[in-house]
Amino acid sequence: MAVPNPQHELERVRQLAKKGLPAVVVVCGAGAYFRGEAITALLAAVPADAELRTVDGQQVPLRGLAAADGDSGGDDPGGEEPVIAGTLETPASCPELEVLRGGGLFARRGFLCVRRGERWLRCYGAALQAFLPRIAAGCGLLLETQKLDKRTRLAKELLAAGPVFEFRELYDSPFDRTRSPLEAELVQWLVDRSRSLGVALQPETAFVLLAQVGKSPAELLAELGRLRDQLGADPARRPLAPDDVRGRLSCGFESTPFEFAEAVLAGDRRRAVRSLRAMFDHGVKSRDGRAMDQGGVFPFITSWLFQSLALVHEGRLLLDSGTSARDLAGKLGVNNFGDRFTEQVRNNPLPRLRHGLLALLHCQRMLRLSSEEPVVLLERFVAQWFDGVPVPTARELEW
Repeated sequence: MAVPNPQHELERVRQLAKKGLPAVVVVCGAGAYFRGEAITALLAAVPADAELRTVDGQQVPLRGLAAADGDSGGDDPGGEEPVIAGTLETPASCPELEVLRGGGLFARRGFLCVRRGERWLRCYGAALQAFLPRIAAGCGLLLETQKLDKRTRLAKELLAAGPVFEFRELYDSPFDRTRSPLEAELVQWLVDRSRSLGVALQPETAFVLLAQVGKSPAELLAELGRLRDQLGADPARRPLAPDDVRGRLSCGFESTPFEFAEAVLAGDRRRAVRSLRAMFDHGVKSRDGRAMDQGGVFPFITSWLFQSLALVHEGRLLLDSGTSARDLAGKLGVNNFGDRFTEQVRNNPLPRLRHGLLALLHCQRMLRLSSEEPVVLLERFVAQWFDGVPVPTARELEW
């Protein structure tokens, strides 16, 4: 059976959320953006008096076959290996599942939300399968995973326990090739969203956005947000024609740690956030031009950012001690883009640089101490850098 339009599937999720959550809800499929929207709607429906635990399934350490196979655990368009319980030496129990017995000390019911659950399923699939009949009344499991092999026994039991919503990507061209490309699902979706955001687009303009910006719904929405910032939201304005957006669109959303560090030191928050999200959405290319493993993105970003901040910090110490600005690049061995480096030193006072270095060290520390996603930790660093949000000390983190 064909996978339905993701917008229709998302509406089904919202209708379910209004009625109340069942014991199990599974959200799967290749459409990462719509999976995220579905989980957001489901989380909003979790009762206020229930205990809610959220797990990032990608943080499960890989062992055995999965580690040998180089499983990245994330949205891998090229991955064909199905999620099958028991392919690893799996533990007999999963501590996170205990919340489904009825909540903790102060809650009678509990919910467990597993995001990006490919690795989690591979590790705890057998434990989950054994636990399904013991989910207490009023409790529920919200499981998001890109891949779910419906041929497995675990998948069949999940299907019996609650609804499974599958999200594909929106088609960027009509199924019937004789029809206009402006009738594609993605074009029509973008036209609808632009209207709701107050920057209505003509179908031709939406097609231009797809050609220039990309086909990711999240990126297209971000671009609509930039158009709204530039032009203002006006529901009464006529739909924008291609000429109205000429010269206003981004050329792409790929980014690198170098661009992120440059945006941070230039004080450009919007560019820094865009760069950060692009790296985690699309990955980072290594020196040989191949996509870097997702697990290497965070250390690459933080390593380069630390070097950049430390170098500018050293330059600021020299500047404050009386060294001429024109001599800074030469003294510190900055042979390329010396003018840009000097500008970074001038624009960043010593207290900000010290605060930024502490915030970055805290970000790296929290990757080891918490289960939060790397992109969330780096977004918190951005807030600490641009807003001066205090950085917790190591003593404050002691239990």
